[in-house]
This record gives sequence, C-alpha cells and structure tokens, in this order.
Amino acid sequence: MRIHRHAQILNIFRGGFDLLAIILCWLLAYLLRFKSNLIELTKGTDTLFNYGKLIPALLLAYLLVFVALGVYRRSLDRRRVWEEAFDLTRAHVMAFVVFVTSVYFIYDHRFSRVTLGLFFLLSPVSLALARSLVRKLNRWYLRHTHTRGRAVVVGSGTVAERMARMIRERDDWALTLDSRLEISHLPEVRARLNAGDVDVVFLAPATHEAHKLHTIYEVLGNTLADVFVIPDFEAPEFLAPRVMQLDALPAIVLNGSSLDSYGRITKRIFDVVFSSLALIFLSPVFALCALAVRLSSPGPIFYKQERMGLDGKTFACLKFRGMRVDAESSSGPVWASKHDARVTRIGAFLRKTSLDEIPQFWNVLKGEMSVVGPRPERPYFVDQFRHNLPGYMLRHKVKAGITGWAQINGWRGNTSLEKRIECDLWYIQNWSLWLDLKICALTPLKGFVHPNAY
Repeated sequence: MRIHRHAQILNIFRGGFDLLAIILCWLLAYLLRFKSNLIELTKGTDTLFNYGKLIPALLLAYLLVFVALGVYRRSLDRRRVWEEAFDLTRAHVMAFVVFVTSVYFIYDHRFSRVTLGLFFLLSPVSLALARSLVRKLNRWYLRHTHTRGRAVVVGSGTVAERMARMIRERDDWALTLDSRLEISHLPEVRARLNAGDVDVVFLAPATHEAHKLHTIYEVLGNTLADVFVIPDFEAPEFLAPRVMQLDALPAIVLNGSSLDSYGRITKRIFDVVFSSLALIFLSPVFALCALAVRLSSPGPIFYKQERMGLDGKTFACLKFRGMRVDAESSSGPVWASKHDARVTRIGAFLRKTSLDEIPQFWNVLKGEMSVVGPRPERPYFVDQFRHNLPGYMLRHKVKAGITGWAQINGWRGNTSLEKRIECDLWYIQNWSLWLDLKICALTPLKGFVHPNAY
C-alpha cells in the first residue's frame, strides 16, 4: 500500500544511518583511546586494523538486535523524539552486550575496555543525531519532490476531520489531501476515482452515514487506489481500537489492553522486584520522612485513604500524613488547593516532592497497586467523574500506580482531567514492560516535583 511505501523507505534510510553512526562511533572511540592525549596509555597501543576487523561483527550484532526489537517495524504511529531515543538506547545496550559476548568467544585478541566504554557512551548520542539527520532530509525531500500521493477523505463526521488534519500534518505518509467529500457525493467520488489521480481513499463515515456504506462500497470496489475504512463508534477519541480475527470474522476491540495473561504476570514480577528494591534503598529517606511527620504535628505518621483500583475494588492507600488529623471533619472530601491551610509545613514539602507517596510501595507489594499505572482516586470523586468524563472508568481496567504516563507528561494535581484520562487510556492500550521502565526512568526528571502538586 502506498501509505506504507514512504515509511518503508524511511526505515531503510534509518537503518543505513544507524549502521553508519555505529561505525563512526567505533572508529572515534579507537582514535580517542589510542591517537589522542585525552587518556593515558598504560598498556601500549593497538592497531586500527585489529579494531577494523570487528566492524562486520559489530554491524551484524546491531542489525540483528535492532530488527528483533522492532526498531524498524513498519509503524505509522506518531512517536516523540524522546520515545525514539529511549528505544534506540535500549536496543543499543542489548546489541552491545551481544557484540561484546560474541567477540569474547570468537577473537583471541584482548581489546581495550576503555575503547569499549567510550563506544558504549558515544553510540546513543550518535544514533540520536543520525535519526535527527534523517528527519531533516525527509522534510527537505518532501518540500522539493512532486511524488506525493493524492488522498481523498470520504465522510462528514469528526473522524473525517481528524483524518484530513492528520494527512496535512504527517510528512512520513507522503500524501497530499486532494479533497474531502461526503458519502452522499457519489458522482463526484466516482469521477475522482475514474480519473485515476487518486492514490488513497480514507472512508470515515459519521454514525448517521453508516446506512449509506453499501453504496460507496460499490464505487470503491473498482478502484486501484488503497482504501482504508475508519469506523466512528462515537467513542472518545483517545481510545485506540485494535483489530483481531475471530475465526473468519474481523473484530474491533474498543477497550482491550496489552495487560492480559502473561502481561499481568510480567508486570507483577516487575512490581515486586522494583518495590522491594525501592523500599530497601529508600529506607533512610523513609525514616527521615517518618520522623519529620512525627515531629511536625500531633497525629499518626501514616494516613490511610480509601482509593479505587483494579476492577473498581477499593483499598487503603498509604501515604505519609501531610495534613492535620481533622482536615476533613467539617468540609468532607475535597481536593487539596494551593496554600491549603489544612496542610502542615512538612506535609507541603512532602506533597510537593511526592515523598509522601513512598509508603505506597507497600501497597504494591500487597498487590493492591502497581509501580506504574493510572493514579488512584477516591470513590467519592469517582462517582462524580464517571458520569461527566467519557471513558473514565476504563482507567480501572489495570491496577492503580504510584507514577504513570499522565504524571511524566505533566498532568497531575490541578490540571486537565480530560488530558489525564487520555494519557491513562493510552497507557492501558500500549502497555509493555519497556514502557514501564521508560516511565520509571523519566519519573525523577518529570514526575517528582510539579507546580500543581500540593
């Protein structure tokens, strides 16, 4: 299909530039180690030939690992630069291990560990720069080429509007929006297709146009253009339906998750290991926070609050107490606000830095929470949100988390609930162990401290 062709060509260029970056890093690491005065030579020098003969093994290791991990998968999803950088770094680490291990068994020559270390550190930067260069070359090519395909969007609903906007925005599709037509404009649709200058048709009918589909299918059945059907279920736009096969019938799953069967087991193992290590290494911080809470105001160190988790079941969420004991005696359940008089001085610091949530690793060990997932909410507020925010209850298809996709994207505290739900549902649809690791790695940089955390 045409929409895939440009993406495939881009992947070939990405692969070529990746391998070129790897070669340059390998040579640069050799030069820095043996031909510069930056690092003192203590065990003599080595020849470029000895390192050059490793290049085929180096390229083979990186190519095999990158392909196996799906770095060059034919995906049309939009990806952020830092997401791509994370995936490249992950693949680089695994490829480096494969390369070093294979070299150890294949070659008798002892290679410099400093050179290997330099290569290991230089490669992620070089790979990121290579990808940036590919993006710039792609934009330059599309500005100066006349080989863009012509696309027609057929439909009158919001999905058709989104589709038209995506065609204009996505350079990697190499498409130009020729026109947007309604299903009722059959003569014009037929004329455009018969003229032979349409390469891709996106059929995106609104719900009220569904009964006309049989007529448009007759027209589309005789065209050589690629045809995509994008259904409109009047579902929230942030849901990500996926197609699966039920014997001979295609079915669209509207609210499925990657966290099924083995995914749940993998995530549970990760939760137990991560939370155990966190409680061990953070024990000094844990003790200091507990002491500070005890000395700051009368009352217990920990605060248990009812929250809703997996499948709508409630649990007692643990936190370091950051408010007065009688904080809600007169007001009832209310959200904390900026300069909230109920918050103690130590509590304000703990809440601002998210240190008050350290005890929740115990909730993770008990199986009530996960390290990564949508933040749990109190049942009182859930009853309010579920009727006003479409898709809100889908957050409870997974365990609640200490950190999450919404938090590292800035949607925490007094921010948009709609955006927070959008991030939560995206996480549920796209879960993987590597995504959890990515979120954990970014949490110290983007999730701990936030101006709306109080």
